[in-house]
Amino acid sequence: MQNEIKLKTSRKKFFFLYLFIILLILLYPESDFAKQGEIYNYAFFLLISLILLYIEIKIFYSSYILTSENVIEIKGIIAKQKTSIPFSSISHVVTKKDIIGAILNYGDVIVTSFTNQVIMLEGISKPEKTSEIIERKVEKTKRI
Repeated sequence: MQNEIKLKTSRKKFFFLYLFIILLILLYPESDFAKQGEIYNYAFFLLISLILLYIEIKIFYSSYILTSENVIEIKGIIAKQKTSIPFSSISHVVTKKDIIGAILNYGDVIVTSFTNQVIMLEGISKPEKTSEIIERKVEKTKRI
């Protein structure tokens, strides 16, 4: 499909986790744990690896597609689950941003259908622009 927009969760959403990892790495050599022995160093490396793995799984777990007729959410890494809401069935669109989201320009777009089916485009860049695109396509389907 040539007229589709593909979206993913932005790494900006994980700003605080990245900051936490950087602080851990900077502070660890001076901590008492670093001086205790190898097992603590391995545990520290495991903790950092698990946090990074969590971030990557969250990013690759969901993808979103805006086609000419639908909003589509695809969840899963191996087993995929696809949810679709036609623009003609959308009752409302909500954009949410927290303080860091406003600074870094990312947020959530929540699309709800008349049957209360919900797709949450989580942590995407430029959520107002995406919300605007969806609302324009909803208006276009109402005119037809």
